[in-house]
Amino acid sequence: MPLIKFKIMQKHSLKNNDELIQGIRTILSNDRCSFSDEEQVLLNDCINKLEESRTEPDPHVQKLTFVKVLEILLRIFTFIDHVKDLF
Repeated sequence: MPLIKFKIMQKHSLKNNDELIQGIRTILSNDRCSFSDEEQVLLNDCINKLEESRTEPDPHVQKLTFVKVLEILLRIFTFIDHVKDLF
């Protein structure tokens, strides 16, 4: 892969991580009372994982971390949707 393409991909990946971190922080600050303590811990863990991945030189590891965080977020929000349907 040419170095320029790698740098562009890396910059784009960092932007996505930063946007996701900001989005999670916004959700936590706005909807804090609607999350259980466990869900808040999971959301904070997602932020920490994304921040740690910034220093990871391997873009594949960065992308894997991003996907793992998305999986956690999907589980949290899918569960919340199912609970809403019960009531």
